[in-house]
Amino acid sequence: MTDQVRAAAVQFATGTDLDENLATCLRMLDAAAAEGAELVVMPEFCNHLSVYDDQDHCRSVAVSLDGPWLGALTRRSAEHGVYTSLTVTVPRGGDRVTATNVLIDPRGELAATADKQMLMGNERAHLNAGAEVSPVADTAFGPVGLYSCMDGVTFEVPRTFAVRGARLLLNSLNSFALDEARLHIPVRAVENGVYVVAANKVGPLLPAEQVPAFSQALGVPPEALNGAGESQIVAPDGTVLAMAPRTGEAVVVADLDLSRVEPDRLRDRRPEVYGPLAQSHTAHPASDLESEVVAGCIPGAQSSPELVAEAIGAGASLVVLPELTPPPPSIPPGVLVVTTVLRDSQHLGQVWSADGVVHEQAQIHHCDRHGGVTRLGSEMSLYPTPFGDLAVIVGEDHRYPETFRLAAIAGAHLVAVCWQPEHRWECDLALVERAAENRVSVAACGPLGPLAATMLLDPPADSLWNPNRSSPYNGTINTPTSQRAEPDDDLLIGSLHPGRAVNREVSKDTDLVGGRPWRASAALVEPVAQAMAEG
Repeated sequence: MTDQVRAAAVQFATGTDLDENLATCLRMLDAAAAEGAELVVMPEFCNHLSVYDDQDHCRSVAVSLDGPWLGALTRRSAEHGVYTSLTVTVPRGGDRVTATNVLIDPRGELAATADKQMLMGNERAHLNAGAEVSPVADTAFGPVGLYSCMDGVTFEVPRTFAVRGARLLLNSLNSFALDEARLHIPVRAVENGVYVVAANKVGPLLPAEQVPAFSQALGVPPEALNGAGESQIVAPDGTVLAMAPRTGEAVVVADLDLSRVEPDRLRDRRPEVYGPLAQSHTAHPASDLESEVVAGCIPGAQSSPELVAEAIGAGASLVVLPELTPPPPSIPPGVLVVTTVLRDSQHLGQVWSADGVVHEQAQIHHCDRHGGVTRLGSEMSLYPTPFGDLAVIVGEDHRYPETFRLAAIAGAHLVAVCWQPEHRWECDLALVERAAENRVSVAACGPLGPLAATMLLDPPADSLWNPNRSSPYNGTINTPTSQRAEPDDDLLIGSLHPGRAVNREVSKDTDLVGGRPWRASAALVEPVAQAMAEG
């Protein structure tokens, strides 16, 4: 097994003519091989645009795994001696059609396939989601995971590959959303400590005659329905090694050293706690929540308790303090204060009210900073408030996307985070993604310093499928709005809207919580998967 591989992400447009699309794939494969690529990743829906007249049409433009369309690509891959990854639609038994990730090896053979687990919006009308955990592909440079587009908008599918030992993730996209490149692609690399090679489309993602109808239904301008490009290659620390432009065909190449993969990111996972992730569940949040809560996060509270009174005086009914900060001696009625305490070999998140401690949440994962904590929690619990069900995250539980997902499955609308992050990616990518992929509000308070770890994150006011949106479309599908303290700011006060968590649809019939790929998550709850990752 080699640690060195030159990878290429290629982006291009496709249409409704299968022959033309095949010619484009072959041409781009040639271009990537000319750059010395040993692995080439292409976009999603390479055979045909993902819009169909009816089920018969969808099936007629799908390509068989052993048919001539893919056969041409297998032969060309063999000619160049490269691995080629792409996503096509494949006819299955009965009337089923899947969006299937395909990896072709340098001999021109199919090394692996993986059906898309989480379909997006209109895809659900004619395609069928994968029903089994996707296999990890065995390659000359080690285990590899294949997934596409929406499967990377939530953490589960990429995570299942990482915990089973994948050092490299290949993501094929068909997306017009700008937050793919800014958030969802790089976070999957850094949260798992692996490389990600991601290839997106450019050009129209719809037949020209259908653009007006989709534009009206989605409430977005027609030009926003083009592929967003920015295909990229990301290192395990979140560094983007190469990125293509927003528009136009492109090949971007980077030399990967897979010995840089960081399996320690997965070291302290606790699969025995994650059982709900592998169960079907639809959250039913309360619908009569207060529409807004003023939150105060006070990184300077340890040195200036008067700041708590200042935040409450400014109207904050939720106050979040840095970890291990004592609560104020008195709390007015209607105000909640969140902090943490070390007690009896536990690190506990606490919610205080005028009546004293009303809720406690034990730290779930080991944290080097609190090495004396030996009694870990075994579940996420919630505290009901007038502005929604509240979860509390402590220690380094924020580093584990499973923790936030457990809270979202339980029905959390708002998450308070008392934390002390060590890396910029924890603030700039990971925490933002937790708010995005679970569609929850987040109030996080960290110490003063250059990471600027104190922030308020709020779900967007509109879901993608909303022709009557309250503000112009900004090009993203679920990136939260953000208010962030400056490094020297000792107080942050702002409004959050936890009631938006009632609607967790990122697009039509695409629920970020109830519609998550829970079958694929079986790999996340198996101790053997953890052992493989550590080995």
